[in-house]
Amino acid sequence: MGLGVGALPDGMGRLPHGAPVALVARDMPSAELWLPALLTDAVSAGSVFLLAHDPEWIDRLLSYPALHTAHAQGQLVIWTMAPNLPSVLRTQGLRPLWTELQSVGLRPEHAVYVMDAQPLFTGLDMQALVRVGEQLRLRCLERQQPVVLGFCPPTMAPPTDVLPMLRELCGMTMHIATLCTGADHSTLHFERWNSDSGAVFQTGFGLTLDAQTQQLRYDGSRTQGQGQVLVEAPDQRAVIATRAAVAQQHGVPPHWQIVDALDGVATAAAHSIGATVLIDAGNSDGFEERARLVHHLRLTRPPTLKIVVRESTGKLRAHNEQALLQLGANAVFYRELGFSRLLQLLQDIRSQSYHRPVNPDYAQALNAFMPALARGYQPAPEFCRLVQGMLERTHSIGLGHSMVRLDIAPQIAHITALRACKMTRDGDLVTASHSAVYVFLFACREPDIESALERLFDVPVAQLFTAQSTDCSHTGMLQMLKGLDHAARQGLPDYSSLLAPLVPTSPAGLATPTVPATANPTSMATVPALPPAVPSSLDSTQAPTPTASPAKRPSIYAKPIAQRRRDLAAP
Repeated sequence: MGLGVGALPDGMGRLPHGAPVALVARDMPSAELWLPALLTDAVSAGSVFLLAHDPEWIDRLLSYPALHTAHAQGQLVIWTMAPNLPSVLRTQGLRPLWTELQSVGLRPEHAVYVMDAQPLFTGLDMQALVRVGEQLRLRCLERQQPVVLGFCPPTMAPPTDVLPMLRELCGMTMHIATLCTGADHSTLHFERWNSDSGAVFQTGFGLTLDAQTQQLRYDGSRTQGQGQVLVEAPDQRAVIATRAAVAQQHGVPPHWQIVDALDGVATAAAHSIGATVLIDAGNSDGFEERARLVHHLRLTRPPTLKIVVRESTGKLRAHNEQALLQLGANAVFYRELGFSRLLQLLQDIRSQSYHRPVNPDYAQALNAFMPALARGYQPAPEFCRLVQGMLERTHSIGLGHSMVRLDIAPQIAHITALRACKMTRDGDLVTASHSAVYVFLFACREPDIESALERLFDVPVAQLFTAQSTDCSHTGMLQMLKGLDHAARQGLPDYSSLLAPLVPTSPAGLATPTVPATANPTSMATVPALPPAVPSSLDSTQAPTPTASPAKRPSIYAKPIAQRRRDLAAP
C-alpha cells in the first residue's frame, strides 16, 4: 500500500508494516488532499478497516467513487469511535478497543487506518501513554498489513505539539511522515522511515499537484535534515535575475535568465523549484513593488526557491531589509559587495530552504515593519503616542530602535536646537521637554546612532547640547517615554507654530520662497552661527546684539526656557 502521492525514489512511497505509522497533515488543505488519496491507494491494493472519529467526515469520504464502491463491496469497513473511548484507554489501555474491533469485523488481512487518531491519546498521562504505545507496537508486530494513525488539523493540537508525543510513543519503532501544502506545491517530510537502502531520517520530498489526476506527485526535489538542506532539484543551478541587478557587471554566467522588468520575474519563476531569483533593490519609491513580489514568490513557490535582493542604486533602510527577509527573501546583498563575491555567495546558498513562517496577508506582514507616517518635530504628547505605537508594533519581530535624550546647553534656545534638526525619513521624530531634546530613530541600532545624529543636525551636536543619554532597549525606551509623558501632562510648550516654514520678505516687499523645515539639511558652509548666550540680568526690553551670519535667514535669540524669570516677558 502506498502513500497516495505517486512514486517516490528508493521505495519511500510504500507504507511500512510491523510497526505503527503516523501520518500528520499540517494544515486543512493537506488533510483534504492527502487522506482521501491515501485511502483510495489503500483500497486499490487490499482490504481496509477504517476507524473514524467524525461521522460527517465519513460521509464526505464516501463521495469519492472508488471509496464508495469499495465500501459497498465490503472491501472498506468503517466504524466510528465511541465517545467514551478516551476514558477506556486511560484506565484499561488498548486491549478492550482491539477486542471490540475484532468482534465487529477486523480481520488479519485488513490494513488498519485510524482517522483522526488524536482521541486515542487525549488526556493520557505518561504511564498510560507508555502502556498504550507498547500495546500498539505488539499489535502491529502481529499483522502483515500497515497500521496507520492519521492526524488532521480540525480536531487536533498543532502538529508541532503532537509530534513530540509521536516520537516518544513507541520509541524508534514508529514511522512518522508529515505533509504541508502550499499554493501549488507540497512537502512530504519523513521524520523516520524505511527505504530500499535502509532507514531514513529527516528527509523531505517536494510534491506538485497533477492537473489531470488531481493527485500529488514527486517534483524531483529532495531536502535533508531539520534545516531542510536542498540535496537535489531539477533547476538547482538556475538563476533568474533582473537586468538592473547585473547592470554594468562583467562575467555574468551565460546560463542565467535575465529579465528586463520586475513584473516579468514572477512569470519566469512560475514553475521554479530550486532556482535562485536575484532582483535589484531599486530605490525607496520601488520598495512596495519588490516587497509584493518577494511575498508572492514565497507563498506560491516551494521553500527551496531562493530569493535574493541586491542593492543597486540606493541603500535599503534597516526596517525595509528586515521586512524583505520576513516576507520571504533568503538574503539581502549590499551594493558594496563585488560581483565576484556575489557569485560565490549565490553558490553558497544554493542548498538553502526558506523555513520562516510567512503571514499570508501581505498588508499585515508589512505593517509590522513600517514606521508611522510622520517625521520631524512633534508636540510631546503626540511624540509619546507615535513612538509607543511603533515600539509595540515592532517589538515581537525584533526590530531595533534608538531613543536619545540631548540636554540643551544653557546658552541655546529650544527653538534653535529644534530648527537645527532636519529629519527626512518617516519614523524619525523629535520633541522637547523643559531642558532637553528627545530624538527617536526608527530601525536605528546603537552602532549607527552617532552617524545618524551627524546626519540629522546641521551643526555639530556638541555646540547645541551638553550631555547625551541613549537607550536602545524596549523597556528603557518605554521608561523614557513614561517620564516624558508625565512632564507633558504637567505642561510643555508646543513649538509647532514656531517651526512652520518661514517666508522672509525681499527688499521689494515680495515674498521669496524658503526651504521648509522638513527639507534636506543645508550645507555646513551656509549654516548660520549659533546665537550667543543671553545673560539673565538683561531686561526684557534690551535686545541682544546679533552676530554676523553668512546666511540671510532669521535667527531667534532667546533665553533657555528652563532659566526664564517670571518677571521677564518672552522675547
